[in-house]
Amino acid sequence: MSDQFQHSVFTRHAQMHMGPGDLHVHNNYFNTLADRQGQPFRSFAADHLLWLRRNFVPPPGFGQAREILASQRTVLLDGAPGSGRVAAAQMLLHELRTGEDTFRELPLNDDESRPLLALDGIADDTLLLLDLSEVEEKVWVRAHEELHSVRAEVYRHQARLVVLLPYGRATRLVPALVPYRVMIGRPQELEVLRRYLRRNGLAPKVISQPAPAVVAAFLGRRPPMEDIARFAGLVIDARAKAGGAEDYAAWCQEAYAALGGREAEVADSLRELQDGSLRALLLATAMLHGAHADAVHNAAVSLLATVGHPQEDLPVLQHAGLVERFREIGAERDGKGCVRFKVLEFDRAVRVYSWTQLPDLRQALLEWVGTTVMSTELTEADRDQLVERFTELCLQDRYRQMLAPLVLTWTAKAANRAGTRAAVQLLTKALQDQRQGWFFRRQIYEWSTRTGLPDALAEVIISLCTEVMAVHHPYEAVVRLHHMARREHQGTTRARDALIQLIRADRRLLRLMFDRLDYQFSGNNTYEADPDLFLEMADPGLLTATEGRSRSFVTQEAVRKQLTNGWDVVFGRRPEDAWSPAAGRWLLAAGTGGPHQDALLDVLIDGGARRTGVLARLYVMARELERSLPPAESDVRFRDRVLQKINVAQGVQVA
Repeated sequence: MSDQFQHSVFTRHAQMHMGPGDLHVHNNYFNTLADRQGQPFRSFAADHLLWLRRNFVPPPGFGQAREILASQRTVLLDGAPGSGRVAAAQMLLHELRTGEDTFRELPLNDDESRPLLALDGIADDTLLLLDLSEVEEKVWVRAHEELHSVRAEVYRHQARLVVLLPYGRATRLVPALVPYRVMIGRPQELEVLRRYLRRNGLAPKVISQPAPAVVAAFLGRRPPMEDIARFAGLVIDARAKAGGAEDYAAWCQEAYAALGGREAEVADSLRELQDGSLRALLLATAMLHGAHADAVHNAAVSLLATVGHPQEDLPVLQHAGLVERFREIGAERDGKGCVRFKVLEFDRAVRVYSWTQLPDLRQALLEWVGTTVMSTELTEADRDQLVERFTELCLQDRYRQMLAPLVLTWTAKAANRAGTRAAVQLLTKALQDQRQGWFFRRQIYEWSTRTGLPDALAEVIISLCTEVMAVHHPYEAVVRLHHMARREHQGTTRARDALIQLIRADRRLLRLMFDRLDYQFSGNNTYEADPDLFLEMADPGLLTATEGRSRSFVTQEAVRKQLTNGWDVVFGRRPEDAWSPAAGRWLLAAGTGGPHQDALLDVLIDGGARRTGVLARLYVMARELERSLPPAESDVRFRDRVLQKINVAQGVQVA
């Protein structure tokens, strides 16, 4: 992700503004969808963890959790919502990282017929987070039953696992898991606030003075850590709006009022604004806060049309001017003609109030956002913020299903760059949400299993899988790309190319794909694309490589069986000209000798054991290859070694 700003506080839900002026979030994630001007999402995720570490205040229990994770490789974190337990889990894993790699979330299987916790997501030396803090009771029951076997698998692979337990239900842990449970308490709230403020430009002498009464009242409510971060951001904003007046207590008072939501102020404004056109202007200004006055005005006119409000009967020359109309709703234009409310956070308050208190307006607002995003009057930043703000309103259990139709609308036309970008922005924010991310990963899964996806939607999903989901949910990204690769139009290989690229960039994902292909090859529902995918992935270089403590895949018995089965399917379902290049690469890798020669030949020849014609062709290929190979160190020529293994496979010769 590429946030362009001066200061910001990141919570687990959203970016929090921490500097003067407006926050402009330009998410240029995808080379295929927008000009990349900043960091890729993967790099952003790593930078976010570095930022979190600089601002992190270790809570009670953190040291104990660190010791258990170091000695036992698994720790179970419990704690009340809002205590900062998610940040604590991320920091425990971040401290153990090596290089640029970061932690991954342990995937939950989409297939309910299989175990919930995907053990194939546990690879050697990986850092894993399993977030069960928000799961339903039935999911927790299944996860609880499987945790012991997961812990054993983590220990076997010398990985590290941090589990976030559902609060209030972890007292039912089986005795074998109790020693790994740690209760995370709340860090010292005032220290958390001061650290945020100090990191974002407030002088130590200002922060260290006795806390104003309003700060004591705010912290006395024991707010969630994310609210403390937001409060700090509002203090910085209030300081900027004060125009240089050094009054820390006044900044805090303004921030406290803004944090309260200003619901009563919005209600008062609506009572005073009986004119429908002014109410539309109020909401349009809130949704497009910081956009040019002309764009906001026209968006308000569009909103009136969307809700079917009667147009004003007065002649144009009798209409009130824009300055007066904006003044009536408490907004003003700056020197560039951009519109903002005078009161801090009033735009957010208007959005939230309109969404929660005016339910009849929701469907119209959905339609209005869908069309307004396409307006040529808006800058790219305006569109991004409009999408961000509307998505934020919908990220609740009750309203989240309203977002999918927007994505489908925006991606219905292949050449619609603005709509495609908007779909990316919406889904990226939704995937990042701690509570709702799983729902949208599931939605992307459902889309990925459809045949005939619109090209723009397919491009969006491919990009989200490779750029966003691959960071912390790489196994789920692979599953979705695999489904799409199977269903691509003839001659189109975008999903397959993305899948192969993702697997080549992370060898640990290769095992997952071989598991998936073997499951399909062993049944009767093999997709036409799967044999071709196997040929792309059956790269002898990847299969013979070692990484860390890991043995090469080709020396692992389970993988060798999968490879043999895969070659058998390929030889039976693909013509010779399709499999010959890949088989040639295997023979070349085996022909150069080395410790994996026998393993490579055994897999390849055993895969063709049921087909005499295939074995004959492999022998001819080996004989032709031998002419280009350097002299063998042993007395056995390469062609003879291949012939010997063919005879063994056919039962003519004993191994």
